[in-house]
Amino acid sequence: MMQPFLIRELKTSELHESLIVLYISFNRTIPPDLKNQEKLLISLINYGIAKFLVAEEDGKIIGLGGIFFFGNVCSIGYMAVLPEVRSKGLGTDMFRNLVKIGKSKGCKTFMLYASELGEPIYHKFGFRSKYATRVYNLPIKPLILQKTNKKIKHTDIFPNWAALIDKNTIGFDRSEFLQLKINHGSILITFNKEGFALVSSSRLGPVISKNIHAAVSLINEGIKLGANHIIVPNHSQFPNKFFEFVNLTERDDDSNLKMVYGKEVAQKLDQFYAIGTYSKG
Repeated sequence: MMQPFLIRELKTSELHESLIVLYISFNRTIPPDLKNQEKLLISLINYGIAKFLVAEEDGKIIGLGGIFFFGNVCSIGYMAVLPEVRSKGLGTDMFRNLVKIGKSKGCKTFMLYASELGEPIYHKFGFRSKYATRVYNLPIKPLILQKTNKKIKHTDIFPNWAALIDKNTIGFDRSEFLQLKINHGSILITFNKEGFALVSSSRLGPVISKNIHAAVSLINEGIKLGANHIIVPNHSQFPNKFFEFVNLTERDDDSNLKMVYGKEVAQKLDQFYAIGTYSKG
């Protein structure tokens, strides 16, 4: 029996409609900066960093999925299917196609952040659970530090030293991706060649730092710039002393699971304080 839906590559002219499907699928409020998000994703597509698939039924987009390429590492996200068409295998078929695309591009490692809904599907594909992530509200007022830190700087160019720290931390090079985020409005904060952070709208992340002092200084600057939440990875190497310096309030309904398939990637997670974003699925 033929499937009533079609899975195909997204046309950039359909991106707005597809992102609306994403937000409806997770019962989320459509953000005011959606246009900026669209422009960034179009740049990522044009640079060959991202590819998106859509599911279509009777000319209407009912599902979305994306894959991002970082050498031999791929990240899958933006997985969404409208509630009224779930339980038909649509999400599984889209996911299978994304994995196939990744393998054709030479990806040896696949990463994603799974929602409670998507987790069983990914386990069936052989994905392994790594660690949970949680969203926290940041303090409204900046932290009280001993003195104004002159080591904090803002720049429009993602520097080589930051790219090296980032690669050593997460295990692959995403410097081009981060530079494109900066080009499309994210604010880059650096701390004396010891760490960096990005502020994207009201979200602070990633935060990559060689030590807690630099991480706290970066977060404090992010709060000054208007960031109000942060995504913290609950991995085994996370320096829990961090919570003594920053008063975070956990959001009860925002937790995801980092999952990996394929070759393990060497990482230095003790420098990994916050995730930039995840589009769970």
